[in-house]
Amino acid sequence: MVRLQYRYASLVHVALLLAAGAAGAEEAVPAVPADSSPGSSVPPGLGLAPEAPPAPPAPGGRAPSFGAPTPAPASSFRLGGRLFGWEAVGIGRTPGTAPECYSGTALHMPALSNGRNPFWGGAGATLNFQYGTSLVTAFAGYYINMNRKEYQGYQNPGRGPAFGYAYLLVNPPSIGTLRLQFKVGGYSEVFAGPGQWGWGIYGPLMGLRGYGETTYGDWNMTPDLHLSLTHGLLVVPGVSEDFARGDAFGWIERGVSSYVHHAHVGVDYKNQYFLKLHAAWDYGTDDRRHSNTFLNETARDGRMDTYLAEARWQSDPWGQVGLSGGLYNFRHATSVGDGVWWAIDWTQGAREMIYKFVGTGSHGNGKVLVASAEYDFSVSKILWSPRNFTGAAPDIRVAIAGMIYKTVASDDPYYNGATGYFVGLETEYRMTSLFSVTFQSYGESRDTYAGPWQVYSLNPGIAFHSDWWSSDRIQLIYSRRFYSSAADPNSAQPLDHHMIALGGYITF
Repeated sequence: MVRLQYRYASLVHVALLLAAGAAGAEEAVPAVPADSSPGSSVPPGLGLAPEAPPAPPAPGGRAPSFGAPTPAPASSFRLGGRLFGWEAVGIGRTPGTAPECYSGTALHMPALSNGRNPFWGGAGATLNFQYGTSLVTAFAGYYINMNRKEYQGYQNPGRGPAFGYAYLLVNPPSIGTLRLQFKVGGYSEVFAGPGQWGWGIYGPLMGLRGYGETTYGDWNMTPDLHLSLTHGLLVVPGVSEDFARGDAFGWIERGVSSYVHHAHVGVDYKNQYFLKLHAAWDYGTDDRRHSNTFLNETARDGRMDTYLAEARWQSDPWGQVGLSGGLYNFRHATSVGDGVWWAIDWTQGAREMIYKFVGTGSHGNGKVLVASAEYDFSVSKILWSPRNFTGAAPDIRVAIAGMIYKTVASDDPYYNGATGYFVGLETEYRMTSLFSVTFQSYGESRDTYAGPWQVYSLNPGIAFHSDWWSSDRIQLIYSRRFYSSAADPNSAQPLDHHMIALGGYITF
């Protein structure tokens, strides 16, 4: 009797298990694969990348398992670079001095234009070398400018190949939460750029270069509050004023030397709110005795001081907003060489700043206030929130920038009180992994003695790239440009209002 009850109990257990399995099979629903459209479901992960191979250690234990920590190598070498090339064809206009029998349409290559272009003209390449250990690393960059051969020769070899930078970066062990770095050599540095990665559409408000050293300090004051300190000294040596090739290399000027002292302090909170202060003092010593300055005045020592503040907010998924502003102070700055190489727009030392914003009648004296802002965001990242957007889907990327400035003091009456502005919009609609539609628009205006100097442009284009994340591309751009009479004053050779550009770049 006991055996019979045991058999019946076993049969009941088996029946219950079979019924439960059948019910589970009926209720099971195949998983819907995740797609790349906003609102799609995302399956939960286990914290390990699917492509990670479950490889055991090599026979004999000669290599660690995949993903296991390994000791840092004694030294390493890296080589990278970029190849680029652009050519633009301008559709010319009838000259104002053309005779009545003039006919046809002139094509200019390169195009005759003014103001900002949506590409870097010409062709060239960059090679970046890195070799060292975790303690000391050497960096070097080699630039090759392959623009038209008439610009490459004895008098201007800077248009050909040349070293761009070479320096050592020293990373000593941390002292508690304090980390130090030391950079020594010849290099460039930029500060106060309102863009997402520190540069932006119109660049930083302070760019320095020369030969010297810079010390960086980072200190985690609390888990949420971080302090950074930077201090450096750079020198741009000159050569004697009778040196035949004194102006051949872009970093030096005959008879003039520059000494740049700069300091920076910044704090950030939760890696979301940033505030930084920047200051640089560029002293120019002028040893010329037989030649005058570029304003045809007697040579004398001078200086250019820069004081800037930078604020930034970034938050996922809304993007980032950057705001920078400050003051440039010029004191007989015609002798200030190329220690400062970027300020408002591209500037070689104080020379371009004086030409554009202080005036040729200023004797190198003046003050300029500036404010620059930029907003960068991704439309898909906002739509996908709160899920993470990886970039492997259609997206619209937008950057909006603006800059205003005013000459608050100048010895040149035409520029004293002069104002100006820059506006810019850059968008890219990545339709597929291989194809994008682009649109860039720029405008700039500044007061001059000849009237408002204004250039505006509309630049639609198409771009081809290898995948969603590719930084390489081939791009075709059409540009429609608008000039004021001060920006296009030569009626005998008017600037091109229509331009077509083709080019691209490859990084490795």
